[in-house]
Amino acid sequence: MYHALPARDFLDLTYRDDVCFIINRILRPLAPTEAQEAYALMLDAANQHGCQHWLIDLRRHSTYQPEMLTTFFPQPGDQPGKLTYLAYLVSPMLLADIEGQDDTPLPAHYDNLPFRVQLFVDELAAQQWLTSNT
Repeated sequence: MYHALPARDFLDLTYRDDVCFIINRILRPLAPTEAQEAYALMLDAANQHGCQHWLIDLRRHSTYQPEMLTTFFPQPGDQPGKLTYLAYLVSPMLLADIEGQDDTPLPAHYDNLPFRVQLFVDELAAQQWLTSNT
């Protein structure tokens, strides 16, 4: 079941209790301070509900901004002892833009950090990936 969580005008934040997902839908392009605020709200919700599976919907972003991806990378102290899974939902146009960049911040060398990341254009595939990592 879906539960709306307190958010801001630039994001929709939802907790899905049947699979323990936090869903963060970014509703418009964000200023850096807004992205940091969105991350803080998402992290608080994840910690409150004990969720390590995050779906981050960036489909309303039409241009590649590396900081929009890395802002949501959990830091080692954010969810101590837990591995967080981030499923980024992007538009096909944004995915092509990201894959065309040499500086995409999602290389395999992040494997030593407390999270795993995948990019998706299909929400069902993103949710399946998240549930396969429970």
